[in-house]
Amino acid sequence: MFETSVIQSPPRAAGGRLSLLTISIIAHSAVIIGAVVVSVATVKFPSSAPDEFAQAPIFLPVIVPPPLGVENGGAVKPPEPVRTATPPPPPSNQVTAPNTVPETVTPVAAATTASTSTEGIPGATSTEPKGVPWGTKDSVGELDAPPGVVDAPPVEEKIYLPHEVKAPVAIFKPAPPYPPLLARTRMAATVVVRCVIDKNGHVRDPRVIAPASMAPFNDAVVTTVQRWRFTPGSLRGQAVESYLDLTVHFSVN
Repeated sequence: MFETSVIQSPPRAAGGRLSLLTISIIAHSAVIIGAVVVSVATVKFPSSAPDEFAQAPIFLPVIVPPPLGVENGGAVKPPEPVRTATPPPPPSNQVTAPNTVPETVTPVAAATTASTSTEGIPGATSTEPKGVPWGTKDSVGELDAPPGVVDAPPVEEKIYLPHEVKAPVAIFKPAPPYPPLLARTRMAATVVVRCVIDKNGHVRDPRVIAPASMAPFNDAVVTTVQRWRFTPGSLRGQAVESYLDLTVHFSVN
């Protein structure tokens, strides 16, 4: 009652479809390669790498100011004695004699005079300290001329408090780095360190007296301030050791 029919179609060649796919792949590859070549050709690379070098920090020399005073110590030359005219000697063939001859003759000692001398001015006396008008009192700095000897009393060998001496002045103070672990917090902090400035201007024995809430800030300050350099504190023109409080603020702009 039922009839089954099977219709078979002849096989078709796939050569045309394969050639179209190959052409498409080649065309896309050419486009990609062209884009890469154009991008590389438009990039300009430096012909030579920049020179890199490290330079050691330069410390400013410590200059001691000249002493206060006047040149040559205000030396005043004493007045010259008045010289009286002496009569000319008698001729060699003429003999003179006094009107009266004394019975005894007392020899007269030659008069001697003593005078003080100041450098550059013979017979001058010094009335003021030797120095220059723009100098510093009790300083032992160099002058244009050879400096005079300053008899400064010795100072006691101890660590002085800040109010007892002329305060040290910073000449090299790199900033402490912001701790990398706290960079995302962007928090501000303040650290106060008490240290000793020795006679050579070096920082010694730093100690945190007002710490920040986060310990990395304190560690960064203690490590960095030991590299700072100062002109040392002075007392009567002489370098001494002294205490100094250093305050460091951290902030993120």
